Amino acid sequence: MTKADAQERDLRLKRTRNAMVTHELDALLVAGKGHWWTGRGYLRYFTDFHLWGHDGLYLLPLAGEPALTLSSAAVAKRIAEKGWVTDTCGDVFLIDRMVDAIKKRGLSHSRIGIAGYRFILSAGSYEELKKQLPDVTFVNADTLIDKIRMIKSPLEIKQEYELWAIAKKAMTYYQSLLPDAKGVSQRELTAEVCKQIWASGARDILIFIGEHPGTYEPPRDVPLQCNDKLRFHLEICGESGHWCELTINCAFKPPHELELKLMQDELLAFDELRRLAKPGKTLADLAARFHEVLRSQGWQVEGNPAHFYFHGQGMDTIERPWFSMREPSQDWALESGMVFSYHPHINVLPEGLWSTGLNEDILITDQGAERLSTDWNQNWRML
Repeated sequence: MTKADAQERDLRLKRTRNAMVTHELDALLVAGKGHWWTGRGYLRYFTDFHLWGHDGLYLLPLAGEPALTLSSAAVAKRIAEKGWVTDTCGDVFLIDRMVDAIKKRGLSHSRIGIAGYRFILSAGSYEELKKQLPDVTFVNADTLIDKIRMIKSPLEIKQEYELWAIAKKAMTYYQSLLPDAKGVSQRELTAEVCKQIWASGARDILIFIGEHPGTYEPPRDVPLQCNDKLRFHLEICGESGHWCELTINCAFKPPHELELKLMQDELLAFDELRRLAKPGKTLADLAARFHEVLRSQGWQVEGNPAHFYFHGQGMDTIERPWFSMREPSQDWALESGMVFSYHPHINVLPEGLWSTGLNEDILITDQGAERLSTDWNQNWRML
């Protein structure tokens, strides 16, 4: 996979520092955790290091070298060896060490933004920062860093496409195993696919399997039935730290006519949304168009959906902005370079029938949204 280099690091630092100037910040304090869903990407973005565990704080001053402190001395040393930030230290007392770094850089009377303020930095750590640095003005910089990271660089986009090639290869292999898989345990078959993914350099894998409508869970030690439908959902964190999500829908007997119709109508909506998804539009615009297309095909979609329609995706599997009918959504204008996981789940079929499970990543461009899979067949695979 294409590696990030010093030029990419400098590009990220320049973009961040430009935003800091706009927001009148003297420094940025980035909190990170070795957490799958959100938090790991904050530190990976600035260090190009895959944080599999631990808490950390990264300090980026407007001028001068950054500093990082991590709750593991051994991992802090490895991050320094990576070279993107060389002033690192490890200590379970993160705040004490970070306060030293802030004072060393003459920032004791400065204005410092905190990225990870709401979801990552602990309340206790924040209180300790304020106690030890009473003359520092701390401000919430979550939106600042989220808006920087949501625009992927050309190198990141290349890495995303490379990751998708790995995901598609694994999914195609999985489908090839299914004709002879009846009676094989879910875990055993999944392990065969995971070997290929790990060999590609993946760092984390999340898999869900469903063999009955409404069931969707990690692989179990139970035999595959292979007598009706099977849905296999794959999420991969690749070697570059980026995530992707992909689903395959397999049918061992013909789907119900309503299942077929819903799939065709959602694929129609998917085509419509990709054309609409240009800079200046919002995720709310896309959701409205999705509803419009489904209603035009005779579906009632006013029900309360159970999931995000769209969410940003990059070095965290869930990034802002996102859209949901139930959760607070960010009505940010779309910009070229954004990447979203697309899965507008709706519950419109009678009980006992399968939803579409349609899931893919899209890249926003000036011409509309590109599929990162390029050509993945989302329709039912007849086996």
